[in-house]
Amino acid sequence: MAGSHRAQKTQRTRERPGRRQGWAVAVAVVLALVPATWFGVHRLVASPTSAPDQTATDLPIPSVSPRATTPAPQPPATSAPPATPRPHLAKVAPEAPRRLQAGPLLDTGFDSAVSTIEPASTAEVARLAPRGSPGSPGTDTVVVVGKVLTGGEGAFGHLPQLRTGATVSIRTDAGTLTYTVVASARMPVSGLASSQQITRHVRGRLVMVGIRYAATGERLADAVVVTADLSGARPS
Repeated sequence: MAGSHRAQKTQRTRERPGRRQGWAVAVAVVLALVPATWFGVHRLVASPTSAPDQTATDLPIPSVSPRATTPAPQPPATSAPPATPRPHLAKVAPEAPRRLQAGPLLDTGFDSAVSTIEPASTAEVARLAPRGSPGSPGTDTVVVVGKVLTGGEGAFGHLPQLRTGATVSIRTDAGTLTYTVVASARMPVSGLASSQQITRHVRGRLVMVGIRYAATGERLADAVVVTADLSGARPS
């Protein structure tokens, strides 16, 4: 019995240093973890829970304004040319026409006035009686009719050669009226008397109607119609 007690006492004596070493290691580990744990808790408490403020570190973004566009240059406005003033014409009382001239093309006297567009004379022209007489400013359209024969014969033989811009003068007992040609056309004789060229009332307007005839004396289907406007007046 005494021997067994000594053996157990010896065994306990041997085990005590091992236990002491284990406790020492455990204490050392705990002491080592305490500073790290305290530092972590301190950072957790000190750091804000909200997201970091980026304005403290990021540079401000400059605002970009839309690029101004320069309008395309416009061509300078061109003004319309001034209208040509109508010349002041002297007053000439309307009178029966005596003679009609247009340069080297026409030079003819007047026969008695007619009531239709059918000319009565070959050598002379005639005024259409229901319409106006030459005057300035005039009272109505002046209509003059004449024959156009083959080969340029007749009072209006060269009327087809009269072009726009040509001048025609009519002499009366009150003065001389000058007209400028503005249009020339071929029109059918049928219905010509009721056309606007004949029936329209225009002060200072001259309409010359050339009725065309063949060499046989037969009247042709179309006529030459020349329109002119009053551009000059000279009293006698």
